[in-house]
Amino acid sequence: MNGRWLVVANPISGQGRAMHHRHEIAATLQRHGLAHDFVVSERPGHAVELVARAIAQGCRGVLAVGGDGTVHECANGILGQQAVPSAEVALGVLPIGTGNDWARGLGLPKDFGGVAALMASGARRRHDAGLAELAGGARRHFVNVAGLGFDAHVVAQLPDRSLGPLAYLVSVVKGLLGYESVPLQLALAGRSIDARAFVLFFALGRYCGNGMNVAPRAEPDDGLFDITLVQALSRWEVLLCLRRLFDGTLLKHPKVISLREASARVEAGPLPVEADGELIGLAPVRFSVLARALSVVAPPKQ
Repeated sequence: MNGRWLVVANPISGQGRAMHHRHEIAATLQRHGLAHDFVVSERPGHAVELVARAIAQGCRGVLAVGGDGTVHECANGILGQQAVPSAEVALGVLPIGTGNDWARGLGLPKDFGGVAALMASGARRRHDAGLAELAGGARRHFVNVAGLGFDAHVVAQLPDRSLGPLAYLVSVVKGLLGYESVPLQLALAGRSIDARAFVLFFALGRYCGNGMNVAPRAEPDDGLFDITLVQALSRWEVLLCLRRLFDGTLLKHPKVISLREASARVEAGPLPVEADGELIGLAPVRFSVLARALSVVAPPKQ
């Protein structure tokens, strides 16, 4: 074990903040006694490779500098490698992306000094991971929320993410105009649910989509998904429901079904699937929880 952190920066997160503040980030880590190697992700999937390679060389701490997508790739690097058990590698984030929903759910600090102090203190929490097994044999891990339906439709329509939160809002509005609810079957242990779904979430964390509270009761270390199925809504019903997406009352809507399961399969046509805000493939898809598979840099659970 080499005692050095791998700091993985996404150069487009937060409209380029990672690279603009690179020297400040490095200086802050050094002040807190955190030896590190600073690397830059150059393409989609590159961070997965960088993390897996560093772990094989003895690294046991990874700091994602970016948003949920950067965390997603770093987590896949940790969970996909075979050198050591995944929970032996600490995963932290300096949240400078657009949504930072995973960091929001864990109550992580936003400032450089706060994150560095947390890293140096040795504060760790065990955290579940999700596994999505997709059509064609593809597999992808995730740490926050995966979704099908309108959620994935919006992600697929996103323009240049470097434009910031406005890009997501524009995609939501545009997506709503052309979106139709989708037929699917949710297969659970001993039963199944057939529905026309506006959106279906498999949540480990509580937030996605830049602050939408889609799973208000989710706990990231309980070994279960909080599954939120929003059944078909008219456009007018969607507009009336927008407040519920953010204020934690979504589960009270009469067209929302809330479940807690360790695994489930979604049978559907070739629907896009997103995880942690990234398109990962097409349904049908099976989701399962890897209980407490990660060790994350986070304050104690409140």
